[in-house]
Amino acid sequence: MMENIFKRYKEILFFGFSLVLISLGLGIWRTINEATIQGTVVEIVLKRFLEIIPLLGLGFLKLGIGFAIVTIVKSIKSTGENATGSFKKAGLKLEDYKAPFFAKSFPIMLIAGILSELVAAVIMIFWIIAGVNGNEFANHIYEIITVPIEGLGVALLIGGIAFGLTTIVLNLGIQVNELPKRLKALVKGEKDLEGLQPRSLIPRWTKIVTITGMIVTASALIPVAIIRAVHYAVNYSPTYETPVGLNALLWDTWIFLGIAILLFAISYWLLRIIKWLRRQRTQLGKTVEEIAEMEVPTIENPLKITTAVHSFATAGLMWMFIFFFVIAIYQAFQETLLGVIPLKMLIKPGRAISLALLFIGIGLALLTIVVNLNLTAFMLPSSFSNIVNAIKKDDTRVELLQASDKPLKLSPMKLFIGILIGAVIVLIGTLPFAILRISYQFQGLTQSQLTVEHLIGPIVSTGVGLIFLMIGLFFSTIVGFVKARKAIISEGVESCVYYSIEKK
Repeated sequence: MMENIFKRYKEILFFGFSLVLISLGLGIWRTINEATIQGTVVEIVLKRFLEIIPLLGLGFLKLGIGFAIVTIVKSIKSTGENATGSFKKAGLKLEDYKAPFFAKSFPIMLIAGILSELVAAVIMIFWIIAGVNGNEFANHIYEIITVPIEGLGVALLIGGIAFGLTTIVLNLGIQVNELPKRLKALVKGEKDLEGLQPRSLIPRWTKIVTITGMIVTASALIPVAIIRAVHYAVNYSPTYETPVGLNALLWDTWIFLGIAILLFAISYWLLRIIKWLRRQRTQLGKTVEEIAEMEVPTIENPLKITTAVHSFATAGLMWMFIFFFVIAIYQAFQETLLGVIPLKMLIKPGRAISLALLFIGIGLALLTIVVNLNLTAFMLPSSFSNIVNAIKKDDTRVELLQASDKPLKLSPMKLFIGILIGAVIVLIGTLPFAILRISYQFQGLTQSQLTVEHLIGPIVSTGVGLIFLMIGLFFSTIVGFVKARKAIISEGVESCVYYSIEKK
């Protein structure tokens, strides 16, 4: 049953994006009709709805991305299993590798993440009922606990995506290192092969960064929410105010810091995948040279946009750090040193800029991955043909297509442009409103200007939703390549083994 659900990643992606678009439409309608619905049940319902449902839509988008990664992992793993089964027919003694905890747990993390988001949505229903009935005490309690649960869902979903990529890195790394070695052993008649240490394929620091990002994101509001709820219950009064140290804006920014750390880690997992894909082509070329005794051209130089991934990822994370410390300082000194400086108003656009930089870096990495998969698809059939001919003692050789003058032409540039458009929408949803607030800092905002600010959430959610949709479609494209890769490698290895046995 779960297999069929994992394969529905495209439907999940578009369902999540439709929730985001519905929220945008309702946000626009609310803004246009604010004068007539203000203080009514409709306004109360829309306010709560527009706080949680866009986040639920983004949750389903992340789930769709995660399920696409599950599909990729299963295809790559199956490729290795098929090749191993063929090699065993030739008598090669092979070591079985145990899957690490993250390889087994990341699909569970994805499901737990969306369930957390759904729980937050259910609590939102009670929050709406409390607001409609005028129950201020229950209303505040529901508000306190809803966002932390949603934050836990975000941590599990993005963390699940990150560990899914870690699993791809592991399986791909094993195949890149083992396949050439096994092909050479097959031709030379060797039986015992030196084992590989899978742990060496996983950069420890990137794994630590991933775990840190999950902890920061998940812990941002859960402990504080419990303290706030207890404090509110004990000190409840009609004039109750949350203490500065427990201010939601401060800890909300902490959540975004955790998300930035996770996106930073994802960028580097993608870079590691790029490294393995390039090494796969290099190693395969050397194997063909040795077995088929033919000259193989070197692969193209790394794309310049690969270097840009490092820059965007680092800049995005550092920018988020800057704005977390800005809000922390402001909250600590708002009554003294910085009381006249509207730093608080720069926080949302600051976070938006950080996310935009991180997502652009991820988009560039995905472009590079698709380029390398395209070039790999050109190279694999001719490589196995040459190896098979060499095993058969056939002098026929097929030229290997290794390089491309314009490799970026092999990439789905439209999807990357979609990510750029999403990043611009995110900035549009925050920066103009921040400038508006600063302009009226000492004059006071009019009601109409405050009303327009209701669009911030829906606009930003739409931009982020478009980015996630494009990333999901990137991974959908990658699914097609890894399925083709599985077929070519499985059949190629089987043919090599067959003619190797026949030769004997």
